[in-house]
This record gives sequence, structure tokens and C-alpha cells, in this order.
Amino acid sequence: MAQKHLPREKSLGLTPADVPLKALPTVKLSREDIQRALDLAEKRNDSAIDEGVVFGSRTALSSHQIGLLGELAVARLYGLNVDPNAYTQGDDGTDLSLHGTTIDVKSTATPKMNRPDLLVRPDKPLKSELYVRTHVFDWTASSARIRIIGCASREKVKDQIPEPYPEDTLNRVVRADEMDLLPLISPADC
Repeated sequence: MAQKHLPREKSLGLTPADVPLKALPTVKLSREDIQRALDLAEKRNDSAIDEGVVFGSRTALSSHQIGLLGELAVARLYGLNVDPNAYTQGDDGTDLSLHGTTIDVKSTATPKMNRPDLLVRPDKPLKSELYVRTHVFDWTASSARIRIIGCASREKVKDQIPEPYPEDTLNRVVRADEMDLLPLISPADC
């Protein structure tokens, strides 16, 4: 049965849905990056006591690794460092900070779509100013490519009425035609 969605306000300007897939930023990670993500995923998985949501047949460990691959990709794009710590109750709702703007990276490795929607749990406080959707694809033990789909402000995420998606899991959903393209800056801009 197809899910019906209420009409929504589109993003102003170009969105990730408007550009060719190849035009979206893609970051390639090395074997060392994959190992770093796995090591930190194991550390976070062993320390976490919160009940995260795992979709499909993935394990909590692989979900942590997918999240870290997305964080590493965004960090690499902007020349940032990923927090190497593991927190008993999870992080504070932010993954990265760029010139004082807090960022929460939401990653997926779904093979079902090329431009996955941004999903944010409605039962967690919206702590970051910017939410970034990444898509891990072409992932092996020696490399991975991560496409940065787009982003949405805290306000845009907050405006989304939680809906059961995927399946019965409630999420605030920002679709590709509602997201903004990730702002790209060069070191000369800093």
C-alpha cells in the first residue's frame, strides 16, 4: 500500500532532487577510514545504553559504523575532526561543529533509493542547528563512497509533523525536494 503524504512546502532554490545525482558531493574513504569507523563504532556500541532505532536487518554495530562513515565524510569535506569519544547515554545531539554551527549527521546505507530522505526521531531534542543526510554506498572492507545528499535547518526539521516512516517508526521526514544543498566552502573562505 502506497503511503500518502500531506502537501509540503518545497525548499527555496535548488534542492538535492533538482540536480543530477553525480553533482552531489561524494567523499571516498580509505581502508584506514573504514577501520577507524569500525573501531569507534565498537567503542560506541559497547558503551551505549540508550535504545537507538535500527532499520532492516542491520545490527546496532553496523548502524554505528554507517553513522560514523557519514560523520567522517562530512568531517573530511570540511576539514573537521570526528569526536573520538563514546558516551554512555549517546552524544549530546551534535556530531560536528563548523564555525560555531552545530551539525548532526544522519546516515543510511539503504540500497533502496539514491536520494534517501532525512529522518530525525521526534522523541529526541533537536540540539543541532543543521541536520545533514548522507548515503553510504559502494562500501567494502577497503573503501567506501559517501554521498552527501543535503541538509535541513533545525527549524525545518522541527516543522515536520512526525509520521510513520519507514514502516511504523515515527520520524520527522525531510524529503530530497525539501532539503537544501550542503553549503560548500574552501579553506580560503575561512
